[in-house]
Amino acid sequence: MRLRPTLHRVALVLSAAVLLTACSGSDDSGSGGATAQAEGPKAQRIPLQLDGITDEVAFGTPLQFTVPNGHIDSVEVAPEGGEPVDGQVGDDGSSWASAAPLEPGASYAVTVVASDRLGMEHTLTDAFAVGAVPDGDRLTLSMQPADGSVVGVGAPVTVRFDQEVTERENVEQALHIASNPQVEGSWHWVSSQEVHFRPKEYWPSGTQVRVDLDLNGVQAGDDLWGGRAYDLDFTVGKSQVAAVDAATHSVTYSVDGAAVATWDTSLGAPEFATRNGTYIVLEKFETRQMTSCNANITCDPGDPNYYDLEVPNSVRLTWSGTFVHSASWSEGSQGSANVSHGCINLSQANGATFFQLAQYGDIVTVANSTRGPEDLLERGDPGMADWNLGWDQLVADSALGAPITTDAL
Repeated sequence: MRLRPTLHRVALVLSAAVLLTACSGSDDSGSGGATAQAEGPKAQRIPLQLDGITDEVAFGTPLQFTVPNGHIDSVEVAPEGGEPVDGQVGDDGSSWASAAPLEPGASYAVTVVASDRLGMEHTLTDAFAVGAVPDGDRLTLSMQPADGSVVGVGAPVTVRFDQEVTERENVEQALHIASNPQVEGSWHWVSSQEVHFRPKEYWPSGTQVRVDLDLNGVQAGDDLWGGRAYDLDFTVGKSQVAAVDAATHSVTYSVDGAAVATWDTSLGAPEFATRNGTYIVLEKFETRQMTSCNANITCDPGDPNYYDLEVPNSVRLTWSGTFVHSASWSEGSQGSANVSHGCINLSQANGATFFQLAQYGDIVTVANSTRGPEDLLERGDPGMADWNLGWDQLVADSALGAPITTDAL
């Protein structure tokens, strides 16, 4: 752990020597009855001071201070308008440490009540700021779904980090989900830079969800710290499921459990078989340029598998390149043969209908094809990473190794 240099040491002496006579009662600090009895020389309150608090405390380290020659009775360390932080007095009675690092960039006030060796109480106060996390050491990220969006029942909460996270437990403990109704679910790490949350079963339609990433001050790796908090809210919409059957070359589209349409389709030809499994809708494009070169099929225009097309109504299911889209060129095969390069082809009209309805997190299932999802699971492809793992395996991929129930919202 790298410590930042502090500005200068401050020792604030808040109690000057005050002479007390035998009939003075309690001292000026309001100790409520602590007295010093003396018959000859006058008794003297002993000055106390706070040691170890500087103008700026390094981020990522607990606050620690001492009251030399004193016994700490109470401590309050709090940001302006915020709740006091947790901490503990040391075994020696003269030291205190916060239970965790404080919030980077925040300012704090300190109030300590301590007793000197004569039992006199002293109130000591100080203030300090916590250093901000430098840009080069700051954990940055993006989230999905979008704030305020309406999503499908299979929508995972996806957090993608721009840096590699090695302290996964620290980070996962700072990730919070609340929902109405509450559900059982689990975080699971797709890679060192990506973590997802999904419910054990599909979200109930109408669920309200809030995500809070309380990452400010959390250590995510060597010289890598969270520098701020993040939040978003979303709503789960209707249950929209497209069930694709490679054997019958059909798509059954259901809304809230009731089939509302059946469409002819053409899936991947045998050498480009579409993978079986449960996909989610990731994103969609009114048109998408698709080439066999980008799909790692062929870059040779003379190859019969070469293509370079502007494809309408393109709905992405995997980062590897599986889409549902309109394909007017294959309408003669839709409903009877699988001839695509792996995508799920629909007619121009049916593709446009699916495109209009599709939303992030909608479910698309493929059955009776000849290829499974294993290679995409190994790669952590976000289109297949959530609903093709068994529940026990998904929980095992959590850094904390246990499912959670969402907080009440």
